[in-house]
Amino acid sequence: MTAPTLSIVLTGRNDNYGGDFNERFFTTLRFNHARLTEQQVASEVVLVEWNPVPDRPLLADVLARECPEVPLRSFVVAPQYQDALTQNPAIRYLEFVAKNVGLRRASAPLMLSTNTDVFLGREVVHAIAGGLAPGTLYRAPRYDVKLGADRIRLTWDLLEDPASHVRRPVLTPPLLGGGTGDFVLADRQVFHDLRGFNEVYRLARAGPDLNLLVKAYGAGIPIVDIGGPVYHGNHLGSFRVSKSLHGEDLSQTAWGGRWHARHVVYNNPESWGLSDAPCRSLRDGVSYLDFDWRAVPPFVELQRVILPMRQPVVESP
Repeated sequence: MTAPTLSIVLTGRNDNYGGDFNERFFTTLRFNHARLTEQQVASEVVLVEWNPVPDRPLLADVLARECPEVPLRSFVVAPQYQDALTQNPAIRYLEFVAKNVGLRRASAPLMLSTNTDVFLGREVVHAIAGGLAPGTLYRAPRYDVKLGADRIRLTWDLLEDPASHVRRPVLTPPLLGGGTGDFVLADRQVFHDLRGFNEVYRLARAGPDLNLLVKAYGAGIPIVDIGGPVYHGNHLGSFRVSKSLHGEDLSQTAWGGRWHARHVVYNNPESWGLSDAPCRSLRDGVSYLDFDWRAVPPFVELQRVILPMRQPVVESP
């Protein structure tokens, strides 16, 4: 098999999230793999199965059976890590800690952190195939597609039809935030320099994606619009739908409340992404991260005080 030039990092589990999770996931995966292959982009999928559902088949096994054409590496994470890491009992899925597990173990020189129901747009795939600047973090606006869109015969023409769009947001400099969790693309060195998404603040599921942009901006990493959108099929349970049901107060939902993600930076430990977790092979292409307290990052970072991004720091003489 050709060595991948792009690692696509995803996270999920076999819990029927949103009502038809597996169907949405497999349709999206096949579409994206076909479009990348057409442009001669060799890719791999790095799936992190976080807090797997007991007494149900592993999503990694179902995916390998349903989409054998997609190069796949899966990492199943022991459920004890969810219990040990969460600081909010309402948050039962630490999405961005899970994505860090995949980012830490992805092998390709270019890495994309995205979601299982996000279709890559035409301009995005062409930009990846044409080559991207190193040391740069790329963003793409996320267009929401109407519920009930025909997923069986999806084409770029259908996704690009304005009549199918619920929202067509514009990314605003300098952070180019908005739907960040659906598309963050950079070379491997950038993700490792940033040490992935924020693992220090674990009270909310919403916000760590934007907080990564804050850290990148503060570190002087260029944040660039890749030139076209990605597409997301609306579904029950999504963040956008949850906001419409609960308003701005998400504190009692599975997303957690609002926090100051735009104004602080973080400092993950060198062991970010559960890199110290014992790892064993379950079968070809599927690994299991066993629980070990030594792999759990600390609750408190005592090396420094974290200040708002715009507050000047006056050093002692």
